[in-house]
Amino acid sequence: MASLADIRLIYVREIRMALRERHIVYYVVLLPIFMYPIMIWLMYTGMSFVIGQTEGFSSRIMMQQTAEAGREIETRIRAETRIKLLVVEDPLSAIKSGDLDLFIEIEPNPNFKDNVRLKFAYDSSKDRSRLAKDRLDNLITTFRSGYLESVGIDHGLTHAAYQKIWVLQKNVASQRDMGRFILGLMVPMLLIVMVAMGGMFPALDATAGERERSTWETMLSTATHRINILTAKYAYVVTLSAMAGMLNFLAVTISMRSVMAPLLGDRVDDISFSIPFSAIPLILLVTILLAMMVSAFMMIMAAFAKTFKEAQSMVSPFVALMVLPGGVLTAFPGIEFTTGLAAIPIVNICLLFRESIAGIYHWPQIGITVFTEFIGIGLMLWLATTILKYEDVMAGSFEGSFGKFLKQRVIRKGVRKDMDK
Repeated sequence: MASLADIRLIYVREIRMALRERHIVYYVVLLPIFMYPIMIWLMYTGMSFVIGQTEGFSSRIMMQQTAEAGREIETRIRAETRIKLLVVEDPLSAIKSGDLDLFIEIEPNPNFKDNVRLKFAYDSSKDRSRLAKDRLDNLITTFRSGYLESVGIDHGLTHAAYQKIWVLQKNVASQRDMGRFILGLMVPMLLIVMVAMGGMFPALDATAGERERSTWETMLSTATHRINILTAKYAYVVTLSAMAGMLNFLAVTISMRSVMAPLLGDRVDDISFSIPFSAIPLILLVTILLAMMVSAFMMIMAAFAKTFKEAQSMVSPFVALMVLPGGVLTAFPGIEFTTGLAAIPIVNICLLFRESIAGIYHWPQIGITVFTEFIGIGLMLWLATTILKYEDVMAGSFEGSFGKFLKQRVIRKGVRKDMDK
């Protein structure tokens, strides 16, 4: 039966073969360390460039002024350096075609003497038009505040009396808290992707890849029990999957300051990207549990594929479905780590990872998460041992998918046993 010597021998063999495979080294080592930090840096650099370009636009505005009381507003608009005044025949059509950003009418207010009414016409589906509207909103707000203050002073109000309400703000979050907050939003999604990508190619290569190379039958005919082969291959896939996740986490944590610099500018100096030492054991546990869950499922799916390409098409949708509930949900800072969410696989791992980075430990939820993951991993391993019993599946002659196998040989077999009793 189980032999630790045989498991170790096969495990070392798989690791050595993986190091010779260029695509496995790329997805397990190079991609986690370099690819995603560089991609994030390029994304934020592009965002900051687009924002800078947008702020540098001169808003193209047409103004129609018919109110004597609106002369001062007209003067303010003409003095604004980021506004370019144009004259067109049909301003509404020009806005729709993108030749004009905004049309403003300054006219007398019929309900109040010496008041003016402003009418804006813009296209909210165009960035430049929305920006022009925001610029005029800010200009009018500043003008109104200055006008009210001057009227108050004319009526004998001091500046303090006019101000009435004073707002003092203090951010109690430290530099370290802000850095951990940013890491907690970004890293869980990257962790899911990298654990899945790091384990996918080893899982497919160790099953469907060997079957395609016609070395699978040779492996099964060796002088050891199948459970030893399965255990060694599973340990090998988990090792590379967890390694990819931890390398990516380490790379993102170290490079986060440089990655965020294009977007935050000088404000990045006020943020400290550091992880509490007390969270490291929990982070390691979380990563390993996620790798064990993902690796077991991918190996089970790949066991029913005859070629590497077929296995890749079967497993890839699973990776996408795993990212959606886990990474996307945890990207929202308002999501709390509740008892209910702690019982949902993948989601609980991501939330636990986010809270560990922040140095927050909800031990009941942590216990539920670990228990849930062990139940899921145990179920996957039970399915794997069930698959080992069927020679046609192991030899690759079974015609059907994992769903067909589950329906015909697991569910129906269990129903028959219940009927026999």
